[in-house]
Amino acid sequence: MKQVPPNHHVLTTEDGSTTLFSERFQESCHSSSGAKTETKLHYIEGCEIEKKVQLKDMISILEVGFGLGVGFLTTLETLKDNFSFVSLEIDRELVEWFRKENENHDFLKHLTWVSPIKLEAKTLTMSLTILVGDARQTFDFYCHYAKPKWDAIYQDAFSPKKNPTLWTKEWFELLKNYSAPDALMSTYSSSASIRKAMLEAGWVLQKGEGFGKKRSSTRASLQGISNQGILDQLALSPVPALRDDNIKEFLRDS
Repeated sequence: MKQVPPNHHVLTTEDGSTTLFSERFQESCHSSSGAKTETKLHYIEGCEIEKKVQLKDMISILEVGFGLGVGFLTTLETLKDNFSFVSLEIDRELVEWFRKENENHDFLKHLTWVSPIKLEAKTLTMSLTILVGDARQTFDFYCHYAKPKWDAIYQDAFSPKKNPTLWTKEWFELLKNYSAPDALMSTYSSSASIRKAMLEAGWVLQKGEGFGKKRSSTRASLQGISNQGILDQLALSPVPALRDDNIKEFLRDS
C-alpha cells in the first residue's frame, strides 16, 4: 500500500493478503485468517459466481461494504468481464484512497466521480459503481432509478454490533425486492438474530462454510426450503430477529 487511508491501520492476514482496521468501527475489514481467502470462500464460491456467469451474458452483483475493494478485485480476477458490480461504502476517504491506489490499473484508472455520491468506471462488458454514504439512503436512491435485479449479493458490512442498520429485517426486505428470482446472497455472519431477520424478510437459508474462528456462515436464496438444522437451532434461540425498531435493545444486549 502506497499510503494508509485516514483513521485506518494496516493488518497482514494469515494468507499474506492485507486488510485495514477501521478506527471508526473498531473492527477490521476482513478476518485475520485471510482477506482474499475469506472473500473467495464467502462471496465468489458462496454466490456461485462462476456458475452464474455461464448461465447469463451479464451478471449483476451487489456488495454491501466496499472496504479495500477486495471483493471487486477478486471478482474481476475470477471473471475478467461480463459483470456489473455495485458496492455500498460509507467511508469517502477509504474510497478515494482506493481510487488513488489503483490509478494505473487498466480498468480502475477510469474510475471517476460522476456525482457527489457515486464513482463509476465502465466498458462494454463490465462496470463498477461505488455509492458513497449511508447505505440505506444511497441504496434506495440508486434502486429508484436503476431498478436492478441482483444475481448475487455480497453481504459484507461491518458486524451487526458495529453497523446494525445493514442487518435488519427491513434491510433484507430491500435486498429481496431488488433481487432476481434465482439470486444468491452470502455472508460471514451466522448470528441467530441475523438469520431470523433474513427468514422474516423472505429469504431461504443454508449453512455456509466457516472460516477462521467462525464455525459456519450463511447463504441465502429466494427459492427452495431452509436447512432444517438452522430452523431447529433458531427455534431454540430466545433472541428476536434484528429489526429497525429493536436496534437499541439489540446493541444493549449484545
